[in-house]
Amino acid sequence: MAYNFISCSPDDSSLPQHDLRGWLPPQHLCWQVLNIVGEFDLSGFLQGYCADGQGAAAYPPQVLLSLVLYCYCKGVRSTRKIEAACLDDVGCRIIAGNQQVDHATIARFLRRHREGLKALFVQVLALCARRGLVDLSAVAVDGSPLHAAAARSANRSLDALETVIADGEAQLDQLAEDTDEAAAEGHRRLTAAGSCLRRLSQLSDRVARARVARDKLFERSLPSAGEIRIKVEAAQRMVAKAEARLAEVTAGQQQRLADYAHRTLQDQAAGRRRAAGRPPVRIEAKTKVVAQQARLARAQAALHRARYPRPIPSAAARASLTDPASRLMLGKHGGYMQGYNVQIACARNQVLLAIELQDNPADTTALVPVIRRVQHNCAAAGLTGDVAAWLADSGYASTANFAALADLPLLVSITKEYKQTHATPPGHNVPAGHREMAARLASAEGRQLYARRGAIVEPGFAQLFQQFGRRVHQRGTAAVDTEIKLLGAVHNLNKIFRHDARQTTS
Repeated sequence: MAYNFISCSPDDSSLPQHDLRGWLPPQHLCWQVLNIVGEFDLSGFLQGYCADGQGAAAYPPQVLLSLVLYCYCKGVRSTRKIEAACLDDVGCRIIAGNQQVDHATIARFLRRHREGLKALFVQVLALCARRGLVDLSAVAVDGSPLHAAAARSANRSLDALETVIADGEAQLDQLAEDTDEAAAEGHRRLTAAGSCLRRLSQLSDRVARARVARDKLFERSLPSAGEIRIKVEAAQRMVAKAEARLAEVTAGQQQRLADYAHRTLQDQAAGRRRAAGRPPVRIEAKTKVVAQQARLARAQAALHRARYPRPIPSAAARASLTDPASRLMLGKHGGYMQGYNVQIACARNQVLLAIELQDNPADTTALVPVIRRVQHNCAAAGLTGDVAAWLADSGYASTANFAALADLPLLVSITKEYKQTHATPPGHNVPAGHREMAARLASAEGRQLYARRGAIVEPGFAQLFQQFGRRVHQRGTAAVDTEIKLLGAVHNLNKIFRHDARQTTS
């Protein structure tokens, strides 16, 4: 049986004027979106629908996807504004087949098909590759903060969150009792019961967000994988040193005991009772041995703590009660903001190869994940060539990153941007782990390649922010990750539309 979908065809004869195709010219954005969606593989979207023809009719996923992409291409991201556009925007009316799509339907579609929408980014990248828009001669990585859908004033300390949770749980218990009493008294108190249920829902949501925020504080207090590795290696060196010192002290005391026993045997053979001098103490009572055993125990305990760190949030740590996944970070133009750190990887002409969320406000830990994601996306999109040069600014410079990406042609500035682009980086004060990178950057080829970084990636953020603004509309890591990948897909779609328009004109 077929899917039970609402008819939204532009040439449906039951609609006014019988054919909507004459409403807009062939080169309009509406037709471009409909044509490009026809090239997508929507099997992932269709898996969420029953093919038995039963149940209420639903909007076809290709219609809702086309409607969302069309509005996003025009900078309209609010589901309520998309609903309003179905009334007064001719392109939306053509896509929806003159149907009035409700904002709640669009919101449910975006929430229900998060995985499909994230996978859409790779499909669009594959279309860019087929049109020859992806140039892998140089790929630049950069990050920028985006405002979250939460205010700075919503941040709470660990103690404050514990208070919110305790108070909320007490109120929930009381409301549960009130709801049971109201429901038991019959029809006269049904309104009161409904009010209690609404309050229960609100309180439950608040307590759940407070618990997630509390868990985030503990999660963020854990060191990163790189920090754990560094601390474990240092602790292992201390254990090895303590073991060597303990073995040395123990061996020395054993030698003294053996020498004394040998002298005692010789003296007894000579008729004396024992060897001359004070006998050495037992190994387990030797002060140096006991001290070194204590030192080894402390080193082993430090190694255990380094391997299995306990999360202990500091008194200054804060988490948002509105959107626990967002963080307080430095704004682009000074001051602090509640937001997300968004990372992009751009090729020539600002074609996005990856767009990712970074939980840490600092960029250092984002370089390896973003590069690995670019490699995955390129392989999935059918791009078989290797990137000739990876470019990043000094915010990504770290010995751990250089070691993890040693097999790649990587150029990361180890100085401020103006120093790298106008003068050779000094060599006398460069850390040991950065000297090889400094040598690459100081070469004529390295300087020429790195000079392309700003022109590749900086306009990428400028184009994204100009079209979509500096604010995300969703809350939570999963929802925001889907949102930014959808923005990245639309950004690349616009590249395709302009390319196709130039090809048609020429």
